[in-house]
Amino acid sequence: MVVLGLAHSKHAPSSPNTFVYFCILKIAICMVLLFSLFGCVKSGTTRLSLPDSPVAYDQAWKSSLEASLLYYDRIVISDKKSGYFQTSWQTHQVGVLIGNPVKRSRLIGRVASRDPFRLDLDMQQEAFSLELGHWVADPPDKKRLNELKDRLQARLRF
Repeated sequence: MVVLGLAHSKHAPSSPNTFVYFCILKIAICMVLLFSLFGCVKSGTTRLSLPDSPVAYDQAWKSSLEASLLYYDRIVISDKKSGYFQTSWQTHQVGVLIGNPVKRSRLIGRVASRDPFRLDLDMQQEAFSLELGHWVADPPDKKRLNELKDRLQARLRF
């Protein structure tokens, strides 16, 4: 049997049924890995849409950036024409002991409508995995996102 490089291996399946099960197992493992790598895992993003505001676009845009800066250090991308902004990643440690998880989050704003002004906010959060050695998606802090929403609504006179 010369399939999948198992010609004279001691690990080669001994019967055709075993070979079929072996192939199905390999395919299942590959699918799980692909799903986990390409987004079929729980996302680290929460989206929140603000209701329509009667405030003029220029003033609403400025207020949105100012409110975001109350929670994040700086805005790294700001394109008023396309209605898109993104804050820098803000890193914080959860707990006081060494080895506790380190998380980071950022805010992305997209203008859904200019007149009336309507803004969609996405909060992305990631946690550093010591096992994997890189950042992985983590459920965002909805309390913080709702606080930001409340500030924006107050500034945009809802």
